[in-house]
Amino acid sequence: MRHEVTLRYLGGVERRMPVDADQTILEAAEAHGLPIVNECQSGVCGTCIGACTSGRYAMGRAEGLSDVEREAGKLLTCQTTVQSDCVLELQYPYGDNAAQLISGEGRVTAIEQVSPTTALLRIDASGLGAAIDYRPGQYAQIQVPGSGQWRSYSYAHPPRDDAQLEFIVRLLPDGAMSDYLRHVAKPGDVLSLRCSKGGFYLRPVQRPVVLIAGGTGLSAILAMAQQLARQPLDQPVTLLYGVTHFEDLCKLDELRALTAQQPRLAVHSIVARPDPRWSGPVGVVTDLLETVALNDGDVDLYLCGPAAMVEATREWLARAGLRRAGLHYEKFVASGSSRRARQAPPIRPETLDLGAIARAGRGTAVVVGGSIAGIATAKVLREHFSRVVVLEKDGHHDRSEGRPGAAQGWHLHHLLTAGQQELERIFPGIIDDMVREGAFKVDMAEQYQLRLAGSWKKPCKGGIEIVCASRPLLEWCVRRRLDDEPGIDFRYDSEMQDLVYDPAGNQVIGVVVDGAGGPQVLPAAFVVDASGKNTRLPEFLERIGTGAPQLEQDILNCFYSTMRHHVPPERRWTDKVMVICYAYRPNEQTYAAQYYTDSSRTILSTSLIEYNCYSPPRNAAEFQAFAKRMQSPLVAELIDGLEPASPVYNFRSPRMQRYRYERLRKLPRALVAIGDAYTSTDPVAGLGMTITLQEVAQLRALLRQHAADSPTLPKRYYRAISRIADGAWFVIREQTLRFPWVKDVESKRPFYFRALNWYMDRLVELVHDDLASYRKFLAVIHLVKPPLTLMTPPMIVRVIGKWLLTRLQGRQTLIERNFGSPPKPGSTPSKVQPASR
Repeated sequence: MRHEVTLRYLGGVERRMPVDADQTILEAAEAHGLPIVNECQSGVCGTCIGACTSGRYAMGRAEGLSDVEREAGKLLTCQTTVQSDCVLELQYPYGDNAAQLISGEGRVTAIEQVSPTTALLRIDASGLGAAIDYRPGQYAQIQVPGSGQWRSYSYAHPPRDDAQLEFIVRLLPDGAMSDYLRHVAKPGDVLSLRCSKGGFYLRPVQRPVVLIAGGTGLSAILAMAQQLARQPLDQPVTLLYGVTHFEDLCKLDELRALTAQQPRLAVHSIVARPDPRWSGPVGVVTDLLETVALNDGDVDLYLCGPAAMVEATREWLARAGLRRAGLHYEKFVASGSSRRARQAPPIRPETLDLGAIARAGRGTAVVVGGSIAGIATAKVLREHFSRVVVLEKDGHHDRSEGRPGAAQGWHLHHLLTAGQQELERIFPGIIDDMVREGAFKVDMAEQYQLRLAGSWKKPCKGGIEIVCASRPLLEWCVRRRLDDEPGIDFRYDSEMQDLVYDPAGNQVIGVVVDGAGGPQVLPAAFVVDASGKNTRLPEFLERIGTGAPQLEQDILNCFYSTMRHHVPPERRWTDKVMVICYAYRPNEQTYAAQYYTDSSRTILSTSLIEYNCYSPPRNAAEFQAFAKRMQSPLVAELIDGLEPASPVYNFRSPRMQRYRYERLRKLPRALVAIGDAYTSTDPVAGLGMTITLQEVAQLRALLRQHAADSPTLPKRYYRAISRIADGAWFVIREQTLRFPWVKDVESKRPFYFRALNWYMDRLVELVHDDLASYRKFLAVIHLVKPPLTLMTPPMIVRVIGKWLLTRLQGRQTLIERNFGSPPKPGSTPSKVQPASR
């Protein structure tokens, strides 16, 4: 079944496209060269949002949308299929360069078959009408002539001015494009192109680089090598190139020329099958790694080739203990495969031997989700189970970048004092590890330049230390602690499909995971859901008859936009590590934070946040313009003239939410939720990781007191962590409920809400000048002390006293302005002159 979707862009431009039943709207748009801004393509970041004004559609779970937005017709195009003709409105112009795919026709200029499995394809793309720009490592899509099928191929060179493109193509024994190139293709053929795509590309060189190519994966690696040969290098670059057969080798002359052009580039080739024509090493590319200086793992690796090569390299690095290595890779996938995972047929419960699964799961715990919540939980569970398996749906990720399952990873992250304390108890010495890897540990009051309630706070010694770094760096440091942990199995590219439930014992006994041959059961005696806001746990509880927990939520419409810039030495800060402009709510609805990504102070990251926003900046010019809309002109001034070091990363947090598991009468044994799978707050508050680690601490304490399969443990756990959530929500809601668009919360605004707002505004005025009060304020913000610390009788006296003094001083100033200054003691009063009007 095929339907027509009309895309309406800002400015009145309309485009129509057919959409197949098994296609998402985003997939169809990309297939027809129509721009839809997108980023994670997994329903998390919310960037590909649109509004359906006509038609029927189906959308799966999508973290990037709230229920209220769904009811209003908002959808995420990466997760939506259509069931009729539809009209979709997009809040940006058709020519948006953050979404624009250059599409058109090119002409074949040459086809050279290097071997039975390799061909060189050259295309003249000058007829596309626009310059093709891309990063070395990215790919274009080419349509197989005479079919609707598209294939993806990496550029074999950096961008050129002459629009001549070259691709190194793998020839399959039986494939549509392979058969065309082998038997039909000739110079002059017209091919349809879509350019350019992919998240595999060359990053700025900051440490030694190793480029690894398997077979025709040389195409992307060659483009990177050519780019590096054009620029001065302070770090060595090594290129490893492996093929199966001697005749598969290609571009050797070009590789030799690159080593002559760039003295810091070394090339090593290897052939898997012995051949009298080959005098070089025989084996696979991982054999070459034995001969390469890898700087004790302080190196960035780029891999492109078959999946087996990528996995073998990852395993080799793990065996060698090189945990510091940054890993970027592009795996070959089956022709025509979609990036969007198709749901495998579910396992039928009646076909399972529940007794055998329960016996097999003894001594095993499973954690669903491999972020900081999952990693910390795994470490705690290892105290009670001989084996812990962590399932992470994303692939291996680098220490400096976000990942699809944590789209917020590009943006600002704080590890508050209470979070540091809990994390240090789980992983002793972890804070020092983070600092060694580039995180900042600083006195927040002294090293943060803060704008509070409309004015700048004077720097001072506050006594509250904070750990600040990028989310990937923090997560990577914690993740490394599991690498050598016996009994913990960390599995990438693994996603939970379902849970196995034994109704006789009211107990979860396993997890259904996606496997190479379809769904597989992973037996477990205890399961922790750390999968995040897209948790499937409520659906599971509804299905087994327990009932889904009540979902409490406040709709925020909070949109993050982050961009990174290179900072030259003369513009690097020496007196601070961060500038933050907090929104003075409800008068202001923007928030800005600028900070260094690590202690090298070479990259400045700027996060601009707006509430009630659906159209964030999408390119460098719009980002600069958006910075000028912030509360202080300093935000735009600090990035003015800096060279961009990244595109604009956007991320939506539609709501803060909380599942009320503690109110359920019956809970299955051996199953709990943690982190965002239980509660998530306004990300601007920066409490997420800290609240999660406090929940882990509660789970740890309860497991030391009760058996893991105790029927009372889940209830005790949820009661304990609900008190943590109560305190955090009280603090955050005092701010979020000031916004009138926070939906469906009138009944949640307490009767004392206005009085509380007044008091907190007066408290912020007090902390500008009162250091003791400021320290207590920071202690509450860092969850070290409870909120009532700010409402003790002595504190109330100080707050009201400051307010009364300010009013009296203001009244005195008014008197002086109208009637002159009061006479000094002993002086003769002068005649009072009337105030000028």
